[in-house]
Formats: sequence, C-alpha cells, structure tokens
Amino acid sequence: MDTLSVALLPLILAFIMFALGLSMQIADIKYIAKEPKPFIIGFIAQLVLLPVITLILILLLKPAPEFAFGFMLLSFCPGGVTSNMLCTLLKGNLPLSVALTSVMSLVSILTVPVLTAWAYGHFLGTEGGSINLVSMGIKMFLITALPVGLGIFMHEKKPEFTRAHRDKFMKVAFALFVILVAVAIFSNREVLFNESGQITVMIVTLLVALFIVGLGIPKLLGLSWRDAKTIGMEVGIQNSSMALALSGILAVSSDSVLPAFTLPAAVYSVVMYLVAVPYIWVFRKFND
Repeated sequence: MDTLSVALLPLILAFIMFALGLSMQIADIKYIAKEPKPFIIGFIAQLVLLPVITLILILLLKPAPEFAFGFMLLSFCPGGVTSNMLCTLLKGNLPLSVALTSVMSLVSILTVPVLTAWAYGHFLGTEGGSINLVSMGIKMFLITALPVGLGIFMHEKKPEFTRAHRDKFMKVAFALFVILVAVAIFSNREVLFNESGQITVMIVTLLVALFIVGLGIPKLLGLSWRDAKTIGMEVGIQNSSMALALSGILAVSSDSVLPAFTLPAAVYSVVMYLVAVPYIWVFRKFND
C-alpha cells in the first residue's frame, strides 16, 4: 500500500471538516433550543432510521460482503457541507440543516467507531481483523470534531476574514473531495467495472427510500413541509468524504490504496446528485 496516500486521506477529510466549520457559528447550534421538535426528529432519523433502512436493503438485495460493509459505513456518517448547500437550493430550513450536521458530526465520534466495529466483524468476519475502538475514536476526534471546532472558532473570532476567504476554502475542500473519489475509484477500477451495475442500483434504491422515509415520517409527525423536506435531505445526503477517509484508516493492512468497500461511498458521491436534483425540483415549491 502507498503509505503516503493513506496518510493523506484523513488530512484531506480534516481540511474538508475545517471548511465545514467555517460555514458554522455558535448561533446555528442555538437553533436547537428554539425549535427542538424538528431537530429531535431529524436527529433520530439520521442516527437510527438511516442505518436501519440501509441494513434492510442489504438483507433484501444481498450485495457482496465488502460492499455491504461499505454501505453500512456510509450510513453511519453524518451529513456534510453538501447537504447544507443542497438544502439552500431546496429552499429548506438551513439553520435546522446546519444544526443537524454540526451535532451529528460531534456525536459521530462516539457512534461511528462502535457501529463500524460491529459492521466490520459482521460482514467481513475474522479475516478482516479487529478494530481498536479507542484508537478509532481518537482518530475520529482529530479528523472531524477538532477541525470543525477550529473552523467555528475562527468564524467567531475572525468573522471578516472568514467571510472573505470561506468560499476559497470551500473550493479547495471540493477539489480535495474529488481527489478522494478519484483515488477510491482508480484503486478499485477492475472491481467497479464488474460490479458498477449492482452498486448503482443499490445506491439509487437506498437514496429513494431514504428521501421518502426522511420526508414522510416528519410530515406524519406534524412538521411543516419546510422542516420535513430539510430532514429528508439530511437523511439522504451523507458525508461520503468521511466514509472514504475512514476506509483509508481501516485499510492499513490492505495491498491497495483503498479497498473495495470504499466503492459504495465513491459511487454514491456521484449518483446522489441524480436523485437529489429531482427531489429538489419537486419539493422546493412546498413551503407552508
């Protein structure tokens, strides 16, 4: 394995998370106290419904074990800056979207290592090795919570500098994200060539199910269209860059830059727009 490539993956994610933090401020998190019901429903939907729906589809469609693990890893990750940007196009509740992204990113420090360890053992078996929860938790903190916190701190202390340069940071973050996707796909190009159809069908089916459930349940619970469609977007659009970076951390003993279980996140990074755009086109008109 190219040690330099593996080392760069977490650093790229850390920069992406720092750029995400620059777009946040403490006032965004205070939104939770003002509107607790939409936040609680969205939080539970992301933390519980998202992995459960993913697991159900895996049991129904029966993808290869490495792909099944890749899909579960993706479902454990919080939303990211992409969901916040798409929420703006959706004419959704941006403060709710940012609050969910912020809190879920912090909570993921605890949830992702535990859930990943379970999925790793369940789908890949003993041949995949074991995961050190403490070590992974520390790495999660260093590449997610810490850079997000630094970004928020800079936004609060240097608001003019942040406003002037935030777009530049976001453009660099996007370019680095594209590199992550390209590395994952190139490293597994032969597998992708043979399995692209199965992976794409699984991703489209998963996204459609997540958007329907993510929007439908909040509406059934009495939320406005604006809040419900925002939660639908947050449930459907995940931080695939985190899934790719975590795959790099887990792949230390692999013989390739990134193993096959990175492909669901890499392909998802492209396919998600094919489902998100129609969702935005239909529901951006729904505001009550």
